[in-house]
Parts: sequence; structure tokens; C-alpha cells
Amino acid sequence: MFSANENILLRQHKRRVIDYVESTIPEDALDLGTAVMAMQVSCRQPGCVPLETAITVVFPKPPRKMKKKRNTAQQQQQDNKSTNDNNEKEEEVPSFPKPLLPNLEESRIGGNFKTRILKPLSDVTKDDVLDALPPSFAGGRRTVESICIKARDMIFAQIGQLVGGGGGDNNEDSTDSVEGRRLVAEYLKVCLDEYVERGCVAPEWGEKDGWGSKDDDTANNGGDKEVAEDASATKDDDTKSGGIKWGEGNIVFKRPAEDDDDEKDGK
Repeated sequence: MFSANENILLRQHKRRVIDYVESTIPEDALDLGTAVMAMQVSCRQPGCVPLETAITVVFPKPPRKMKKKRNTAQQQQQDNKSTNDNNEKEEEVPSFPKPLLPNLEESRIGGNFKTRILKPLSDVTKDDVLDALPPSFAGGRRTVESICIKARDMIFAQIGQLVGGGGGDNNEDSTDSVEGRRLVAEYLKVCLDEYVERGCVAPEWGEKDGWGSKDDDTANNGGDKEVAEDASATKDDDTKSGGIKWGEGNIVFKRPAEDDDDEKDGK
């Protein structure tokens, strides 16, 4: 539970975020009744940030119009078995002549637009809001490209934090950390291919069975036997020369036994 002071601060942050969003919406759309809601929500599922900000833009419902369906004489004869259909009123889907926000269908039919910012309300800036809104909103920067770049940067940052190195002034880029990041990247490449093949359905948190273990049979099903054979040969070479090794447990490092070769040469 929040204390009285915390609730006051939370309302202030909520009002600030709402003002950021409203500043991106045309005045005429606001005058028609467009409303903005912001709330702080918690997530306890694996991989979620503890607190995030949920934003909902509620567009006004357009006026409903009714039109009368008038059948021709010929149609009436054809439909004489279903006289209830004659001269009945059909309800049109209500909509504004054009969207209140350009290229945003929700604003034309009176729907809701929802987005999330992976930060608590107190940390949300105007730049965060603009990054979470599409270009239909004034200054919005959320595009497919921006989402891809953000996902890329988050993945790379996580690899660096989990394995070590990979950027920053205080990170020492040892041979082990470089090799570790490479192994994780190779594993993720395989998992991403499987993710796409399975209809973009993610595995259960921590699940490893059936993931990251593509074999030649999977490749052969694609119809390219030579590619599969090359992949198999590359995999064998990598295993011999310190590459990735798939097994029951974790990804392991297997470096070339250079010392053993030197001993053999000495003998």
C-alpha cells in the first residue's frame, strides 16, 4: 500500500505523463472528448520489469447513423419468403469521416490505443512518451525500425551483463568474455529461427528441451541438403576448434588442445 504522500506524488507523476501525451494530440480531437489515462502497473512474471507505465488513449465514439434498406420490386419477389428482411433498418458501423489522428484507425471508429513504457511513472520523461507513441501522434517515434533497434540493444546489453564485457569504460574485454558472448549469440540465432518457425510463440520461462537444438533433419526438411551438410561440417569444425557444443547441460567452452599438439611434436 502507498502512504498518503506517495499517493500524492503518484498522482502528480500521472498528471505529468498525461500532459505529455495530450500535447501530442490535436486540440480538436481533445475537444471532441479524447481522454488519456496513465497508470503504474506491476508485473511479477519472469522477464518483466517490476513496475511499468501503461497508457491508454480513449477516443470518442462517433455518432451512430441509420439507413433504410429499400429493396427493388425484383428483389422483393426473390425474397418473398423472408419478408422480414424487406425495409429493415441496417445499422452502419459508426465512424468519423476521417481519423482524428492521421493513419490511426482507432481514432476513426472510437476505439482505444494502448502502449507501455518499461519504467515506473516517476521515471517517465517526455522522450519516453514520444518513443512509445507512433508517428500518428505529434512527435511520436514508435516505428517497426525503432522497436527492432530497441530490442537489439536490450539483447546485446543483457548478453554483456550476463557474460561480461562488450562495452563500457569499466568492462575488461578478456578472451573468455568475447568467446562467451559469441557462444550466447550463436545459441540465440538458432532459438530465433525456431521462434519464427513456431509462429513466434516463446518457450516457457527456463524451458530448454526442444529449443536451440536444430539438427540436420530440420535443415533437410527445408529442401537444401547441401546447406545442411555445410552446417553440419561447420558445427563439427567449431567443436574441434573451440566453437559451440550442444549437450544436456549448459553451453560449454571447448578450446583447441594446443599444448597437447606441442607435446606430440616434442616427442
